[in-house]
Amino acid sequence: MIKSLTSQQFFAEPESASGQQCFLIIGDDGYLVDKVYRGIKDLIKKTIPVFEQVTLYGDELQITELSDYLESYSLFADNRLLVIRNADRLGEEDKSRKQPEKAKRMLEVVANYLQNPEASQVLILIADSVDSRLTGWKKIKDLCQTIECEPIKYAGEMKAWLETTLRANKKTMDANAKELFLTKVELDFCSAENELSKLFIYCGERMQITDKDVITTMPTTRAGALGEFYKSLGNRNSREVVLKVNEMLENDWVPLQVMSNIIRFFLTVWKIHALEAKHISSGEIIAKHLPDVFPSQKANYLAYAGKFKSKEISLIFADILEADSRLKLSMAEPEVLLNMLAVNICNAR
Repeated sequence: MIKSLTSQQFFAEPESASGQQCFLIIGDDGYLVDKVYRGIKDLIKKTIPVFEQVTLYGDELQITELSDYLESYSLFADNRLLVIRNADRLGEEDKSRKQPEKAKRMLEVVANYLQNPEASQVLILIADSVDSRLTGWKKIKDLCQTIECEPIKYAGEMKAWLETTLRANKKTMDANAKELFLTKVELDFCSAENELSKLFIYCGERMQITDKDVITTMPTTRAGALGEFYKSLGNRNSREVVLKVNEMLENDWVPLQVMSNIIRFFLTVWKIHALEAKHISSGEIIAKHLPDVFPSQKANYLAYAGKFKSKEISLIFADILEADSRLKLSMAEPEVLLNMLAVNICNAR
């Protein structure tokens, strides 16, 4: 079985995926999927400098078309790159209804081809997700170099991405610059790469990036606003929380994004309470148990958690659940719901 790679593993060592006849890119993060796809094409070009490229879409293909493309030869070059996007939607060319049996047959067509792929052809399958319970997908995953494109889940992933990207571009950052960059940037690889690109352009030929460079190119970001929002929540300052909520909404934050960040904050607070209940020390909590919090913020979160009693957190989650349901059902203006929630959170007793 070929080992599955994460997108970050692939970016760190793209050569580990070289020489494969088939690739399966899985994920709904368009930025990461496209970057992996371009990386695979660069790999192919190193060994096959000239090839014809054909791009197909799974939800537009008939079984006979799929078989013909897989088994035929290129008329315009000695080699061919065949790309099938929306591969998770094979068999859905009739968009008014799904046809699971047809989809299974098409997966079998692909799986059978991969048992003995054409030497002059490289196949790339791109899918938002795959159902590994299906025999066809199991076979395909076993026979392809799979690369998973999962969105960033916690701050530690962003730090690893930053280290890898700096090495790839032969740049360095001092410790203060790294900490500042990671504090300011959004937890989103596309946004982070845009900000880092601006830094590279600003620094030009200079290899060392300083905290002054970061301040100059990243004066304000959503992450900075989010940090202030968390601070006001942690200090139970209802007036400040309401002001921050309204500022975020005025700056094109989606209401559910604001709600999601409130939930994330209190999940961390709840986690700290649970760890403290098991008599785990503050030092150990900071060192081992808060991977989704930036290092400079971990001590702050312990202080925030100390301002909420365990019984209050239960009440807060009940308020959050009710507000979240109302928000999704459009039962009131989002601004009103979020402001009421902010006041309830800060005054929970």
